Amino acid sequence: MMPTPISPDRLTDRSFRIKRLQYNLYEVENANVTGQLRLITIPVNILEVPEHMLPQGVVRAEPVFAINSQSIVGFTNRGRKLEPSAVIVNQQQIQAARKLDLTPSIQEGQYEPWNEFVVQGDPPVVIKARTILTKLEWLRDYTSPLGDPFLWAQHSTTNSVSIASAGEAGLT
Repeated sequence: MMPTPISPDRLTDRSFRIKRLQYNLYEVENANVTGQLRLITIPVNILEVPEHMLPQGVVRAEPVFAINSQSIVGFTNRGRKLEPSAVIVNQQQIQAARKLDLTPSIQEGQYEPWNEFVVQGDPPVVIKARTILTKLEWLRDYTSPLGDPFLWAQHSTTNSVSIASAGEAGLT
């Protein structure tokens, strides 16, 4: 079966509020890179897919959403500072850069919480989102404007949709 094409202009942009929002935390311990990585994915738009746009035969108890999000990555360097790179790094330079995979250097006990967003409606809906770091690379030829290692984080985000229950979303 072919997926149904979804046209963004036919989706309903839904208002939402943040119920719970926390950074993921990872301790990185490597001979050249030491510090704490922070990672978070935040929805920018939550768009509801109308039932008539779902593939035939799909029956859902909860609404279906398309989520447009933005990821933020921060790093607190506990290692040596270097001279900042004189160049602004673009996508081609990132792809061509010499990289070192730091994923094995992430210490046990990483913190990867579920964040929660409440979509207004009748009934309100709770969307839970969890972002997981899948790979962390150090771009060895570049440093950040603060003289820290230039890191590239790859990740995936899982979403869960449920109807809000009493006590959730401010419901009584």
